[in-house]
Amino acid sequence: RRGRKEMKMKGAHLTLDDRKIIQRDLENGMNRAQIAKELGKSPSTISKEIKLHKKFKLASAYGRGVRYFCENSGKFKECYGCKIECSHFKERSCKRRDKVGVCNKCPDNSKCYLDKYYYRAQQAHTEYLNTLSDAREGVNMTSSQMIAMAQLIGPLLKKGQSIYQILNAHPELNVCVKTLYNYIEAGIFKDYGIDNFSLRRQVCMRRRKKLKPRKQPANYDGHKYEDYLSFKREHPNIPTTEMDTVYNDPEGPYIQTFIFENAPVMIGFLHKEKTSASMASTLDLLQERLGEDYGKLFSLLLTDRGSEFEKHSLFEVNNETGEIRSDIFYCDPQMPSQKPHVENNHNYVRNILPNGVRLDKLTQEALDLAFSHINSVPRESLGGKTPYETFAFFYGEEMLEKLHVSKIEKDDVTLMPYLLKSQNTAK
Repeated sequence: RRGRKEMKMKGAHLTLDDRKIIQRDLENGMNRAQIAKELGKSPSTISKEIKLHKKFKLASAYGRGVRYFCENSGKFKECYGCKIECSHFKERSCKRRDKVGVCNKCPDNSKCYLDKYYYRAQQAHTEYLNTLSDAREGVNMTSSQMIAMAQLIGPLLKKGQSIYQILNAHPELNVCVKTLYNYIEAGIFKDYGIDNFSLRRQVCMRRRKKLKPRKQPANYDGHKYEDYLSFKREHPNIPTTEMDTVYNDPEGPYIQTFIFENAPVMIGFLHKEKTSASMASTLDLLQERLGEDYGKLFSLLLTDRGSEFEKHSLFEVNNETGEIRSDIFYCDPQMPSQKPHVENNHNYVRNILPNGVRLDKLTQEALDLAFSHINSVPRESLGGKTPYETFAFFYGEEMLEKLHVSKIEKDDVTLMPYLLKSQNTAK
């Protein structure tokens, strides 16, 4: 009991003097139990200290051209230069090294061709202090792990990927979103060019200005948001597709966007005119591409009261055949929250096509590429799946091909303006 009490009073942490005693005793050939008794520590403490801080030195054949040394090398006359791939290979043992754990001041060092391990007190103590400093700063990783993490997340952050997106693609990092945010905000990676400015910022919606009264108000009777809610109660199994418009210049061009309720893939179509006729022509194009599958995605449309959508008959009725193809409803004035999916997803569009960027040279092919990257971002709301994966599960990849949406590998996803500038599609 007295011995245990004295051992406890000595404390769990080894000092530099303790480590110098360990090195001296190892050089004198003492085993772990003898060292532990001298220091008043447990043998397991000494074993962990040696195992954690001993340094490996590769064996040298001193010009003999032999890398591996086999216990059975003397049993076979034709055997020369044993290799570990040989079925008879058995690594030579060393009583001192395997018993003590290190080769400090071994009398046979000069003629030994085996792998070696050395324990150095000063080096071990420096490593211990570095680890202790990291722990007190709240960083639960070693310096080498920190460097590896910085080298991995740095290029992905420069592509505009979010912390959640990176951790979803790389679970081997073994940290949560909040922890990695805290590391970056605390400046842990500042020496590697990663700071708060590297983080993807969430774009907040601005408060809408008061709407100017229309000279000839559009008639929304039967198509108001309250009518939409009644329609949903009667037809709960028909999914809603939200529709909107994005542009950087009032003179155009304009991007018509769609997002699907149960599988949130977003697609976009380029327009030179901001008219109902131009926007409705997209539905003509989609009917032609999708055929019978059109009704699965575009039976129910929800949009705002923009002038480009006010002629609801053009969206509901196919101009050539006269058939009813969709039901369209409109949100209340100044209520973008009634179509939250398309509004929130525009944040991703703005990452690639921020305000102020001219879209004169933007092409439909480049726009398809941008939305393919957006649809390949894993979402926490989808349990870590991407919109592409979710849509493919419900409708199949063939329909995604018809919508011109491609799968982008997670580490290749880019949400920055240079995605399109590199193709000379936007300036």
